[in-house]
Parts: sequence; C-alpha cells; structure tokens
Amino acid sequence: MTCHFLKLFLLVCGVQFLCCSHLKESGVVQTPQYNRIISFAPSITETLFALGLGDRVVGVTRFCTYPSQVKSLPRIGGYLDPNYEMILSLKPDLVLLLKEHSLLVEFLNKNRIRHQVVDNENVGAILQSFRLIGALCGKDKQADSIVASIALEMQDSILLKKRPRILLCIGRDNPGAGMISKIFVAGPRTFYSQLITYAGGLNAFGDSSFAYPSFSSEGIIRLAPDMIIDLMSSVAGLPSERVKADWQSLSMVPAVKNGLVFCPVDDFMTIPGPRIGLILRMVRATVAEYGLMQK
Repeated sequence: MTCHFLKLFLLVCGVQFLCCSHLKESGVVQTPQYNRIISFAPSITETLFALGLGDRVVGVTRFCTYPSQVKSLPRIGGYLDPNYEMILSLKPDLVLLLKEHSLLVEFLNKNRIRHQVVDNENVGAILQSFRLIGALCGKDKQADSIVASIALEMQDSILLKKRPRILLCIGRDNPGAGMISKIFVAGPRTFYSQLITYAGGLNAFGDSSFAYPSFSSEGIIRLAPDMIIDLMSSVAGLPSERVKADWQSLSMVPAVKNGLVFCPVDDFMTIPGPRIGLILRMVRATVAEYGLMQK
C-alpha cells in the first residue's frame, strides 16, 4: 500500500510543470499577479486561504464558511444561481470554479474574465488542484507543503485481518424522520471511496457506473455493510444522535446491529479541499473501532 501512496505523490508532483508550462517565455517562468480572485466553491476558497492568498479573495459563494475571515467577504450566489451583476461589480482578474459551472464559463468568456476550472472528484485531482492554484498565483512552495502533508497522512493506514465494508451516505430523504428511505452513497470513483481505502476499509458499494448512486432501504439490506458513515449531521446540521436513530429502522443490517453507525458533525466532511486529511482521520478512527470489535 505504501507503494501506491508513493506513486500517487510522484504523479501529483509532476503537475507543477504542467500548470506552469503555458506561462514560460524564453525559458523563464512568468507568474501573473492575480489580486482580485473570486471562488465558486468552498474547497477552492479553503485552498486559497491555505496557500496564503486570502487577502486576494474578493468574492465567495454563500456556502463558503471557512476560515472565519470568509464570513466578511461579498457573496456571489451559489452553484446554480450565480449573481452575475455582483461578479462584474467586483472586477475580478481571476475566477476559480468547478467543471459543473458550464453556464458560468460562457458568461466569463463573454466578459473576457480570466478563469480556471478546478477538478476535485478524486484524491489525485484534489492534490493537483492545490498545485494548479499555487502555480497560477505564485504559491508553488506552499502548495508543495500542503500536498506533502496530506500524502504523509495517507500512509498511516490501519491493517486488519478483515477489512470492514463501509457504506458512506452523503445525502438522504427526510433525515431525522425516524426511518431510512432513499439514500445517496459514495461510489468507487469518488474521493470518499479512496479515503476509505487509505483508512484500511473497503467501499461496500463496488459498482463504478455511478459516482453517487441512490439506494432504497431494501438495497441497503442487500449490501449488508459492516459500518455506516452518515454525513447528514454535517450536511443538514442535525444532532448526531437524531440522525443515528433513523438507522434503527434497519436493525437487521450488520452495521446497525453492531452499533457501528457514525454520524460526524464536522463541516469539513463534505469539502474536498485542504482538510481532506481530517476526513481521513475520522474514517480511520471508525475503522479502528471496528478493529477493536474483532479482537
């Protein structure tokens, strides 16, 4: 497994050259000075601040809440309802967004606003996003440090004779209603699935056809996961015990029967940014509890 981590780290280390190659002239790297940056995702916002670029951020989405300095920044709408007038009024020289923002790209092109699409669908892409933003804004060393720190975190996995099959719920209908109906889970192509693997577990859902497929209660029973991580406390702000109580309606599922349903409340659990190391630690802690039960 250590070899896998090393390959991932070396792969990401090559991104710096790819990010900067278009800026080279006569063998000298020229980094533009972007001083008015708009971020269109919490993960991007956190990356900018982690790189020491917070003083250059002039606008963020209403979903951006970390770090605390973000709360005083102008809001430019959300994922599906960007405030175009606000964007223009902030006079950005760089807008950072996700590939889901295709309509926004058309607007930015029309108004000749420099922009960069960032990918964060898997761990490799997340680490590459740090280097990409770092290269764009002259923070290569800071990006190197973040990548190295997270890569080191990923090497510390738990080795168990039997690796637990983990179902990670990222959304569901009517949380806190006392029952489980339809849920959405993290598939093998997601960064969550990779973090489960790095933590010493296995994804209970192995079909890679969909990133975040939906499941009925009957489907969950058939999967029979050893552990369940439900992120609805983090997403909806509901008390952990109330979210966990919903799962008692599926008491025949091994994870529920053995008391291995975990409902973290931390806001970083749904943000694929510089704090993914904290997500990994949380998943690793749950795997450790499973290991204690096996002794």
